[in-house]
Amino acid sequence: MKKYFSCLCGNKRAVSMIAPKIEKDIHSHAYIVEGPKGSGKHTLALEICKALFCTGESSDTFPCEKCRFCRMTDEGINTDICVLSREDRATISVEATRGMLSTLNYAPDEGKYKVYIIDEADRMTPPAQNALLLSLEEPPSYVVFLLLCTDSAKLLETVRSRAVLIRTELFGVDFTADWLRKQDAVIKSGVGEDEIMRAAKMSGGAPGAALEYLTNSSVKKLAEAAGQLCDCLCRSSLSQRLACVSAMKYSRIEYEKLFSYTLNALRDLIAVKSGGSETLYYPDAGAAYAVCSRVKMKKLLCLYDAVDDAKRSICDMNASAPTVMFALAGTQF
Repeated sequence: MKKYFSCLCGNKRAVSMIAPKIEKDIHSHAYIVEGPKGSGKHTLALEICKALFCTGESSDTFPCEKCRFCRMTDEGINTDICVLSREDRATISVEATRGMLSTLNYAPDEGKYKVYIIDEADRMTPPAQNALLLSLEEPPSYVVFLLLCTDSAKLLETVRSRAVLIRTELFGVDFTADWLRKQDAVIKSGVGEDEIMRAAKMSGGAPGAALEYLTNSSVKKLAEAAGQLCDCLCRSSLSQRLACVSAMKYSRIEYEKLFSYTLNALRDLIAVKSGGSETLYYPDAGAAYAVCSRVKMKKLLCLYDAVDDAKRSICDMNASAPTVMFALAGTQF
């Protein structure tokens, strides 16, 4: 039996839905790939690209992973793949969208198709989505759109109706840990079993996020800073909280990771305070209890909401990070 998208782990439902159609050249011109962060959306998008361009004749795998186009896609040098992301902005603007679409009517450089990947498409402004809609309605025959998002409900109905929805899923802690043990970057780093399990737990079962934690020192520092922020908000005086947040100067993307880790930490404290024992951020329930033993549940719940609000203000609404952080530190619970 032929193996489809051999580089993917999990997401078998998504693979079975799209791979055979691409192989038979009866695919859609637009797909929405929806799923939680770290659930394999980007990996799936690249596999779709390789499948569209693949010229291999392997009877065992599709795409073949060996032909020139598969290798070019893996190396990020396939000029027929265009990627649009918000970078360090809160949204994807209509100007950025029109800039990407300006090449739409240019024929592919080498392959059969031109693929336009929009990362975090649910962060597109309504004018940006309307600009995209014009191209979704009557695209050139060689164009395929891949809209990656965590929440497709934020896309306009008119956009959703013109694309096929594919959902990716998280994999679970044990699956993620097992996957990490097989990755070359993890093997070469010599990371221990405790750290692998912690990465799998902190990611909530998202292989991509777990691998990033283990191999990217900046991400690991953000995770450590999240613990410091959580501890500071829970137990420190006002002056200490203000000193803590004043030292935090990050990009919007870094703030998003910081807040995600902080929310996981607060989730652990709330769970342990309620009698639970499973943790995501802290190594175990004992470590979490050491932080929250003298903190009232009401304060923990209010802190969770306040941090979630701060995340939305900075990452989604383009608010001033220093202003939001000082407001968070100064909140009385």
